[in-house]
Amino acid sequence: MKLIGEKSISTVLNKILLAGSIAQLLYVSYIIFGFVIIYINIHQGTHFFSETFKTGIFNNELTKTASDSLDFQFKIPLSDYIIKGSYTLHTFISISFFIGFYSLFTFYLFRIFKGMSSEIIFNTKVIQDLKLFAVLNIIFIPIYCTILYFMDQSIYSIDPIFILLHLTLGVIILFIIEFFKKGYELQSENDLTI
Repeated sequence: MKLIGEKSISTVLNKILLAGSIAQLLYVSYIIFGFVIIYINIHQGTHFFSETFKTGIFNNELTKTASDSLDFQFKIPLSDYIIKGSYTLHTFISISFFIGFYSLFTFYLFRIFKGMSSEIIFNTKVIQDLKLFAVLNIIFIPIYCTILYFMDQSIYSIDPIFILLHLTLGVIILFIIEFFKKGYELQSENDLTI
């Protein structure tokens, strides 16, 4: 099986990446919805979806729904899986940011591989998607550092390997863009001579 073009590995990868991006988007939307429901239940004394979205102390299976509770449990529909964590603004921001970012990350990978699944690989759409993907990786670094600094009030919680990984990926993609631009120019010249 060939790597790029129609009916290739890139075609299979783009379908897998689209499914992954949609799954991540649904997951982060469910988490945000759960946090909103818990906030409403705590501050207005309601019991919306109280069996699905719980707050309380879960170590001894003793459940309470009080505003001073620091734990949450979200049941994932159609499964026995439960998401647990501290019910804090920091948890909400970090979950929303990281899963949201990686949903975008996966979506742009999908778009790049979709562009590489066509017969004409060197096209402006792939170049544009590569640019957006590179910018996404580079802009991730200051946002990631800012969020972690304000959450922990310390620069020691910022992982330099994580920063280096996204910076390197962004720079490599910028070099790949130049190769695609040259390929597009050669392909355009070749089309004009034919």
